[in-house]
Amino acid sequence: MALLPELIARLAARQPDTPALVTGKETLTYRELLNAAGNLAAILKARGLTRLGLAGDNAIGWVVADLACLMARIVCVPVPGFFSAQQSAHLTAMAGLEGLLEVLPPSAAAQEEDASGLERLTARVALRRLPAGGPLAPLPPGTAKITFTSGSTGNPKGVCLSAAQLTATTLALGRRLEAVALQRHLCVLPLATLLENIAGVYLPLSLGATVVLEPLASLGFTGSSQLEIPRLLAVINRVRPHSVILVPELASVLVGAAETGALDTAPFQFVAVGGGKVSPRMLARARAVGLPMYEGYGLSECGSVVALNVPGAARAGTVGRPLDHVAVAVGDDGEIRIAGSTHLGYLGEPREPGAELATGDLGRFDNGFLVVNGRRKNLLITSYGRNISPEWLESELVQAAGARQAFVFGEGEPHPCALLAVGSGSPAEIAAALAGLNARLPDYMRLQTVYLRRQPWTREDGYLTANGRPLRSRLNEDLPALLASAHPLTLDVSCAAPAEPAAEITQVEEF
Repeated sequence: MALLPELIARLAARQPDTPALVTGKETLTYRELLNAAGNLAAILKARGLTRLGLAGDNAIGWVVADLACLMARIVCVPVPGFFSAQQSAHLTAMAGLEGLLEVLPPSAAAQEEDASGLERLTARVALRRLPAGGPLAPLPPGTAKITFTSGSTGNPKGVCLSAAQLTATTLALGRRLEAVALQRHLCVLPLATLLENIAGVYLPLSLGATVVLEPLASLGFTGSSQLEIPRLLAVINRVRPHSVILVPELASVLVGAAETGALDTAPFQFVAVGGGKVSPRMLARARAVGLPMYEGYGLSECGSVVALNVPGAARAGTVGRPLDHVAVAVGDDGEIRIAGSTHLGYLGEPREPGAELATGDLGRFDNGFLVVNGRRKNLLITSYGRNISPEWLESELVQAAGARQAFVFGEGEPHPCALLAVGSGSPAEIAAALAGLNARLPDYMRLQTVYLRRQPWTREDGYLTANGRPLRSRLNEDLPALLASAHPLTLDVSCAAPAEPAAEITQVEEF
């Protein structure tokens, strides 16, 4: 199997002048991309480096540096910009980084080295040497990239991936999407996110398409969770991409914008949503306004994509059929297990080659389509002994109440409760929407109390994982304080008649 650099080399020979990367007014053709990555790879090899971090904004330099590491067989460790200083220090120490490749802004001064020891390697990339931290921790043979994910705890965990696995996932995605015309992709998620790195950069480049890169600030992102929606929509309407990759919160934003006419949906051929449970009702709303939105499923250990719905092969309520490079099974205990193209192991945790991966996710198959019901360890068991997947209920809450975030809790209680971060809507309006949701839910899933707050929880506060999922251990730990500052709504769980908000709720205009 030809690896990614070889695939790009073939494309550079076949379509040398086709734009590969575009940032603002700057364009790199396939021939120029191959040359830029090759030149940087030679520079890095000459310095004898073996493990490098990669940090910076979404820009051409990031992709060039990433490909250069693959060409030079240097282990590349993307450093998410949303990691805390403590998490970044943990990543650096755990991976034994010898240096940090930093993407230079276009306005950077053209000096060889500055006072801080930042050495300019090319016009787009600089190297910052890091102090030696002792002997390098052993890595599984063949490690090409280490992606750090915080999972369900705040301490990032390094997943070791091979170049062959990265390429296998890329090619499997290409085969699944072969009937979809994708010629221009806009990166909306940070490039340090493995999903965008593989499906948003490697995949389009393997197809000979163009990847459009915009600084995250120009897309309206501030910090880890603040978003200026008009700026994001302005860029999308200007770029007119054929595809984007979204997390559920951003998907909700685009659907709402399309419904009001603020988003031009005509150019889109494929919109992928991953990183969390997506409500089938939201996907139906998207299709109704011409937004071809499809849900997928994956995890870092499997190259970030395992299953995917696509046009002509989609089933509501599922995450699609598994890609052809992996074998997916559901055990008697309901846990999803994956064999085939899986990770080499974790940093400090060797793994037997070819061993089956127990995902910790619960699921089932529906005529060949995979259904994911949530994490095994996150299941809530009510006082009546009924199991509830909080992720599923959270996706329904976000859809029903227009919330930005939802966190469901209530282990051992008769009915679940939830904490919602809502950006708009009065308590009375939200209570009415939640009453409608309760009426549609099975009786044991109906919400008893919902707490409202305006401020979303963030990565900086330690309440979100690296990919934006609720950090449940920390939220549960701080739940008393979070609820004390929130506005409670008590809901009718009998649903014998349409519930009306309590009188005192209608008098509350803000919280």
